[in-house]
Amino acid sequence: MLAEGPHGPTRTWSAGVTERGARWRDDAPEFLADRERQISLLGKQVTVLRRGRPGVVTVLGEPGMGRSALLRVVVARAREAGLLAVLARCSPAEADLRYSVLSQITAGLAGAGYPAFARRLWAEEQPAATLIPALCGEFVALARNRPLLIALDDARWADEGSKAWLAAMTHRLRYAPILLVQAGAPGEGCAVGPVTEPGSVPRSVIHVPPLREHGVWQVIVSRYAGHVDGAFVAAATEATGGSPAALLAVLDHFVGASLPPVARYVPVLLERAAEVSGDRVATVISRLPADALALLLVMAVCGDGLDFDLLTSLAPLRTMSSEQALSVLVRLGLVTDGKEPRPAGPLVADKALAGMEVGERQALAMRAVQLGYRAAIPEERLARLLLNTRPVGAEWVVSLLSRVATQRRLDGDHEGAAALLGRALREPVRDEQRQRLLIELAMMEVDRSSETSDRRLQQVLLNSGTEVPVVELIRAADLLASRGDASATYRAVATAYARREAGGADLGSLAAIGWLAENDCTIDDSALPVHSFPDPSDQPGDPVRAGIAAWMLAIRGKRLPRVRELARTAFQVRGEDQPFGPRIHAAKALLLADEVAEAVIGLDEVLADARRCGARAPAALALIHRGRCEIRRGNLGQAACDFEAARAELPLTSWHPRLVPFLVAMEAYLHLAGGSVEKAEQSLAFEFPSGADQGAAWAVLLYMRARVRMELADPKTALRDINESGRVLLARGWTNPAVLPWRSVGAAAHSACGNAEAARRLAMEAVERAREWGAPSALGMAHLCASRVLNGAEAMSELEHAVRVLRDSVSRDCYAMASAELVAASAVARKHAGTPSLTEAAMKKIDMPPGGLTERSRRPATKAVETRYLLTSQEERVAGLIAAGHSNTYIASILSVSVRTVELRLTAIYRKLAVTNRNELASLLASIPAPRNMGD
Repeated sequence: MLAEGPHGPTRTWSAGVTERGARWRDDAPEFLADRERQISLLGKQVTVLRRGRPGVVTVLGEPGMGRSALLRVVVARAREAGLLAVLARCSPAEADLRYSVLSQITAGLAGAGYPAFARRLWAEEQPAATLIPALCGEFVALARNRPLLIALDDARWADEGSKAWLAAMTHRLRYAPILLVQAGAPGEGCAVGPVTEPGSVPRSVIHVPPLREHGVWQVIVSRYAGHVDGAFVAAATEATGGSPAALLAVLDHFVGASLPPVARYVPVLLERAAEVSGDRVATVISRLPADALALLLVMAVCGDGLDFDLLTSLAPLRTMSSEQALSVLVRLGLVTDGKEPRPAGPLVADKALAGMEVGERQALAMRAVQLGYRAAIPEERLARLLLNTRPVGAEWVVSLLSRVATQRRLDGDHEGAAALLGRALREPVRDEQRQRLLIELAMMEVDRSSETSDRRLQQVLLNSGTEVPVVELIRAADLLASRGDASATYRAVATAYARREAGGADLGSLAAIGWLAENDCTIDDSALPVHSFPDPSDQPGDPVRAGIAAWMLAIRGKRLPRVRELARTAFQVRGEDQPFGPRIHAAKALLLADEVAEAVIGLDEVLADARRCGARAPAALALIHRGRCEIRRGNLGQAACDFEAARAELPLTSWHPRLVPFLVAMEAYLHLAGGSVEKAEQSLAFEFPSGADQGAAWAVLLYMRARVRMELADPKTALRDINESGRVLLARGWTNPAVLPWRSVGAAAHSACGNAEAARRLAMEAVERAREWGAPSALGMAHLCASRVLNGAEAMSELEHAVRVLRDSVSRDCYAMASAELVAASAVARKHAGTPSLTEAAMKKIDMPPGGLTERSRRPATKAVETRYLLTSQEERVAGLIAAGHSNTYIASILSVSVRTVELRLTAIYRKLAVTNRNELASLLASIPAPRNMGD
């Protein structure tokens, strides 16, 4: 049964037929789909021939489009009409065989009862000047008795002798009813060329285009008794290019595998179509004349490394000129046409080289390299030639490959650069040079094969001899650490350190990097500890040790002036050959010390140096930490750009699992800073790889989870996360609240859960730790957070301290928030005391940030301040909409959140403002206008 479908009529399943019982017809007769017009035109030509009129017809189409099938149809129709008809197939293998086509024609006619032609042709050899006219006369005499159709398939491959005879016959067609039908590809020369002399016979051209989707469907249903998916038809049309030959070859596979033509088997279709294309190319190559094949092999080996005149000097041509061999390859579509002919694609080159011995191929490539070097071809081309050769052993090879690899890296072709560096490593080089090449190759591979990159860097550390300078070991260790594998870095550095320790070399910088990795390892790491490195703060020495010492003191929250001094020392050296990690850690220490502008400048230098040498992991880290600095300064737009650039520099999948939590947490941090709790929550829902919880970055993730859970009014869950975050940090000795203020968040969570004493203890401990560190931002925020969990005069004192400390800090948003809370608290104090507050005079001296208080800072309700809580920005939106009388469902739609999220926030609002229902909330917030742009 046929039904109309998107690709024309479609055949439906018969009742009771399942996919397993679907039947293909493997004996289906030849079916010419979408060729009705061409068949009709050829049929008209046969009719004209029956009436005694000669002609020449050229059937043009790409190989595989059904030209041969059309010739078989016209020959069959001519025979059915009682005419003489013969089909001759030309091939490149017989293009040099004299009269090969003519012999096929005469043999075909001899089989029809006309042996005179064969006897005359194979008689004692006659010169063409006498043989061709004689044969033309016999054909004319034969056709006068019975019209004759001569069909030539692939006429371009007719031998020269047969072409001469056909040209002579063409001039005699006016004297006899003979129809010549030749098939070829567009743009190719055919056996019978154009004739412009007066009175010549009629000529016509019939084009054979690719099958359309309807034609492809027709071919499929001619062989398949069942439903055919439109998606399968569309995919088959594109994959086969509308070629009937390719389509039938693909369908043969489906017949053999009993697979139906449905959408889920499109991948099988695509795979088989690719194989068919390769088989067709291989078949064409196998039929090439020897000289054409020799030229193709040279082109396949050399690619575009040599100009054509140099290529031909490598090809051993015997019977053809280079131009003739090239013409054959171009006509077959194996080689591009133009000033610099090359193989038409990788498939052609692969199939050509498949039949060539590896040693022969390498020998040819070596000859090409030697020729190119003597001819002084461009270095890029010579490098491409070197990729296919065995080691040359010449000094110029490694330097040339390195230069070209550098240029490719600068052009963004990291894969191409890696291929050249890998080839350079196959040359005999000194150990020092080999380690440098391994380091460069590791940098190129970090995004595509990060594990391989790490192994190469470990190889440098584990296998380097004493002749390799320590600076190369430091570079390898620095890059290995940058991707986040602390355990591997620790083990490799410890091994290298122990091997070189007795040699008297200065290994302080290498030991500092080892200490950094050791500090991020846990006692559960396998094969640890291997070695215990000295504390880098004892002898900071050079800039490498100074940068790491600055970070070490910063995470312990000690000696702020010394941290600034050490961090600045780390930036006294710059350049792409200097380690990146110590400078990045120095910038992180400066950020903790509130020297944000200096940190940004230092990270800019690191980014520039890393990009110059292709160190993508350090470049990405510099961007991420620069984004953190911009968040601190309130530049959220620039921070978002930096985070996006870091993702482009090195995708998330290329980082070691230990570092992934930090990258995810930074994305959530940015969303939270912008007031988008939902997006922050979505970011943290990431599925982390195995081992992600083994590093210090896991503490950062837990901290951000706790922050988000507090925003969503889920303090119990937040408390679990923040306690674990603190445990991870304390286990490593990271006690500075400027790193992560987990104690302050923990205090807020305890307070929300009703644990007042625990909240007070954590809050005051955070204040003491921050005071010990001394950075204004950390201390001011500790005071502010403490004021929110304390009561009475103690809370007011903490709030006043927060405003005083934050006034001159870089955290202007925090200062604005603290100032707003102090204003509101002072108002509440005056209201309840009936007299001016003791802090009123102090409030007049508060230096508000430019533009006054932010919108969020102006809105806190008096009742909220009195209960020592402030609403978050998201809670303020919900509260304003509730006060306006909107339902939870409406609020959820406006804010693009779930109803459950609205309910959780409403619960938190009730608790913070000490109200029990919507009416009380509306009365409390009656003086506060509803927030604008709720959908933002």
